[in-house]
Amino acid sequence: MLQIRLLFICFVLFLFGNDLFAQEIHISEPTVLVPSSLMPSNMKVGKANNNCDIVCHNDKYYVAFRTGPHHFPNKQAKICIMSSSDMMYWDKEYEIALGTDVREPRFLSFNGALFLYFFEGSKSPFRFDPKHIWMAEKKADGWQKEIVEGMDGFVPWRIKRYDNDVLLSAYWGRGLYKNHQGELRLYRSPDGRNWTAISEQAQVSVSGAEEGEFEFDQEGNLWACVRLEGEGALICYAEKNNLHEWKTFVSKKKYDSSCMFRHGQQIYLLARRNVDGNIDKLPKWLPDDIVRTYNLTRYSFTPKTTALYKLNTETKDFDWVMDIPGCGDNAFPAIVSAGENKYYILNYSNDFDNPDRIWFTGQLGKTFIYYITLSFLE
Repeated sequence: MLQIRLLFICFVLFLFGNDLFAQEIHISEPTVLVPSSLMPSNMKVGKANNNCDIVCHNDKYYVAFRTGPHHFPNKQAKICIMSSSDMMYWDKEYEIALGTDVREPRFLSFNGALFLYFFEGSKSPFRFDPKHIWMAEKKADGWQKEIVEGMDGFVPWRIKRYDNDVLLSAYWGRGLYKNHQGELRLYRSPDGRNWTAISEQAQVSVSGAEEGEFEFDQEGNLWACVRLEGEGALICYAEKNNLHEWKTFVSKKKYDSSCMFRHGQQIYLLARRNVDGNIDKLPKWLPDDIVRTYNLTRYSFTPKTTALYKLNTETKDFDWVMDIPGCGDNAFPAIVSAGENKYYILNYSNDFDNPDRIWFTGQLGKTFIYYITLSFLE
């Protein structure tokens, strides 16, 4: 009888072991940062607050975000940087206004230095049109900014440490909605100031490829998620000794504004989720242009939320774990450690009380920036 029980237990563990021992994940109630009484009184913001990032540098948290009249490109847009030692009371650090649109702020804390990268865009709400990538560095006497050489037309997406250097993913942004050349690359730098492409060929050359997020597993191999504008996504893999050679796998899910992180052995993804489902609702025999236009239109006029996913290395895709707060125009998540098994997730959204609001009208409405605490409970 004892042997039968042991065999039964072994059988259950074989079938469900991963789920039985999976870590429970808990998220806190959201804390609104922008606009709020917590932010600096001398920092003025617009109706749309989005495109945010967070980093911990020298025991202080730094937050950067774009603010403007609406979500779309605008010459009144600016990037605001503020800092805090406790995530509750914030000081003004720096404001960046170029008389054109500015967005996609990305922090890097490296070798004692703090950098912020962003791109200069169009003055017109009808044109994406990336011009230059800029770098702002925090100095003893204040922040100083300059144009990053050799990256005109590219959009910075994610920056991460790798060995003794740092890697930056960037995609070609000009012509994104028409005649897009499709070029997503990894750049490498020993100091955060000088960047070179890791290979002559692009890592992904598919039209519409953008927002290339990446993370490393415990063995040092690279996994990536690449959004395909008007389609779904590519899940990518590269061996640690050949980081420039990405193998790609097509997903019908569209992971907007992807942010990947690793906790223990598991790689997770934060991204916008289309409540209306995957992009597989039209017959495959229709012309690509019609399918792409339909997908873009449908995507703009359906509700969205923000979700947490985990990487499934067998299916080469991400499995949904849970939704986190976010509706309407939402999801530009960023993450930073908040201690053992805890993380702060920074994000933006329309009012949580209107979950059925469609993405397009949300982009014209008010958006705010908030954070939650994500905890892995042992």
